[in-house]
Amino acid sequence: MSEIQFSWEFDDKKNRWQLWYIIAISIIIWSTLWWFLTKQYWFSFIILLIGWLYYFNENNSLDIVRIELTDIWIKINWVFYDYSSIDSYSIVYKWENPHLLRFNLNKKWLRTIDVKINRSNINNIKNVLNNYIQEWEKSNLTFSEKIINLLKL
Repeated sequence: MSEIQFSWEFDDKKNRWQLWYIIAISIIIWSTLWWFLTKQYWFSFIILLIGWLYYFNENNSLDIVRIELTDIWIKINWVFYDYSSIDSYSIVYKWENPHLLRFNLNKKWLRTIDVKINRSNINNIKNVLNNYIQEWEKSNLTFSEKIINLLKL
């Protein structure tokens, strides 16, 4: 069994205001009605399906995420990622503060995993990960990630 070299937890609960839900439901209802009235039934079905999947994903995700770094793998909640399946990692900054730890995977479909970090544990994380995988230079949030954060998606 491997020994845990470093671990941390973070809160991943989405804190949205009531107006956000009212706007989202209004957009879904109006776009579904519009596409249904214009006889574009597939668009109505797709909008309802996307809204249902988003709601299902939001309500069935964990509020607390636990990360464990060992000498063999990285464990995110109950999923293990062997170091050989990870190409590199980078620290993503938001206004000069470390915001995310981004793992670039060797997998075909799932290319990146983003994990929240804070300033206090950044050095410990780097000390452990630099022994096993390559670090890319620091990066910033992309334009689309900034929009996603702004809209709280």
